[in-house]
Amino acid sequence: MTFDPTLSLNAVVVNLIVTQDGHVPLTQGALAHAAFLDLVRAADPELAGRLHDSGARQPFTISPLRGLPAAQPNAAGYRLRVGHRAALRLTLLDPALFIAFLQRLLAAGPELRLRIGDVTFAVEGALGTPGSHPWASYTTTAALRQAAGAESRIRMLFASPTAINLGEKGPARQRMVLIPIPQYVFAALRGAWNRLTGDDIPIEFEAWVADYVFVREVRNWQTAVYQIKRGTYPGGLGDVTFEALDTGSPHVRTLNLLADFAFYSGVGTKTTMGMGQARRL
Repeated sequence: MTFDPTLSLNAVVVNLIVTQDGHVPLTQGALAHAAFLDLVRAADPELAGRLHDSGARQPFTISPLRGLPAAQPNAAGYRLRVGHRAALRLTLLDPALFIAFLQRLLAAGPELRLRIGDVTFAVEGALGTPGSHPWASYTTTAALRQAAGAESRIRMLFASPTAINLGEKGPARQRMVLIPIPQYVFAALRGAWNRLTGDDIPIEFEAWVADYVFVREVRNWQTAVYQIKRGTYPGGLGDVTFEALDTGSPHVRTLNLLADFAFYSGVGTKTTMGMGQARRL
């Protein structure tokens, strides 16, 4: 596999309005995931089937619902009433997936509905152009690589629980990193970038990050438990500034590239279920 410079990356914020009272659970990632696959299935059943059955990392991410009530939820979740507005963010990293999404939006028009929990939402619109929303934009892999800067300080917001899965080792069945250790954050992004684009950022980059990239500042970091189906997944979220001390290295540009890429790819595990939403500040 060789680097694909034309691969499109899209981040879309879908604005929703409640059309039927109901509850959504405290974490909605799995339900939002299912609602998105239903949307794709209506436009391209074969593509939706491949996404559902694939064991590989899938070429999209989904946020938790945005704009939920500020009041404390109860055990059943959030009570939403007709007229309440919310939003769902999608990133689409496959041209066929983006086309299917657009086809469904255009074909259904104002009649398009999404069901999350026992709440039915109408789709009021979708924002996907640069500047239309802080979490919306589009680019290509070539443009992203060309635009990568050489800033030694990189500030990032991890907006939903984020965890790096290091896999099994010996008696440890699951090793999750819940704090923003640069070595693990950028190793995860390097792997995601290489798999998606066909690029070959070398493993030496990870060793350089381990030696020369540190956390300069952490703001409002907290850990949370994220419920997905019948399992629980811990994660961390907050505002972090990373700093590269070896500012003359060509790896600094790679560091910036991967920080920019996180906007589209998410960071860590379960990004198709609401975890790992991230962007630069």
